[in-house]
Amino acid sequence: MNERCPVCGLIYEREEGYFSSSMAINIVISEFILAGIALPLAWNPHIQIFQALPIGISVAIILPLLFYRHSRSLWLSMDHWLHPLNSDPT
Repeated sequence: MNERCPVCGLIYEREEGYFSSSMAINIVISEFILAGIALPLAWNPHIQIFQALPIGISVAIILPLLFYRHSRSLWLSMDHWLHPLNSDPT
């Protein structure tokens, strides 16, 4: 990931561990989507557990990987909205 925005020069990582909250956002949103997929499969009496298990496992692994960049940008935009930078600290 770039250290600064190429257009405005915004420093992305303000301190070490800055994007820890983006990991929490990633997990929460991914698990809500997973629950929305897995619960209807679990409640369907015509689907066996061995049919639903590969779907649930693959979604649980792939979805957080696909949403990784989006969660970082979502956290960065939320933080910039809540704590705007008035000037460049350099």
